[in-house]
Amino acid sequence: MQSSDRVLAGRYAAALFQAAAAKSEDQKVQGELGVAREGLLGQDALLRHPRVSIADKKKLSHAELDGKIGATTLRFLDLLIEKKRYELFPMIAAMYARLAAEKRGVVKAVVRTASPLSADAQKTLSARLKKFAGKDIELEVKEDPELIGGISVKIGDWVLDSSLRGQLRRMRESIQ
Repeated sequence: MQSSDRVLAGRYAAALFQAAAAKSEDQKVQGELGVAREGLLGQDALLRHPRVSIADKKKLSHAELDGKIGATTLRFLDLLIEKKRYELFPMIAAMYARLAAEKRGVVKAVVRTASPLSADAQKTLSARLKKFAGKDIELEVKEDPELIGGISVKIGDWVLDSSLRGQLRRMRESIQ
């Protein structure tokens, strides 16, 4: 993906979020985007293929999602198909989720650990990050054996790297 695609996806996500928020459907639409993504997962190749007509793509998406999503989300998917921007759908859905979380005052923290975190450790980490960020924290914990030991936390643009690998890297940089 190019940076222009990210910008465009951000604009689509913001427009959808504004439309949904105006109808007080922002949470509903967020859930429906996930349902649509799962429902159309097997049809991605057809929905992106340039030789499949727009009308056929719409019929396919309507058939797969009939009764599963609301009118706002369905119209949005139709718009993406009409504008030949369906390939941006996964990125748009992720950006929409970020906008919805910001509205609720929730920040996503991606935590990488060398070994699994217990439920108590996750609660403690979440509480400390909430105190630091001043917002509710949604943890996404991933195991990364390359870290050797410790953890790395990313919240937005802010990164706390207290992993052994990060400490070794910083030590090497200070010596050079």
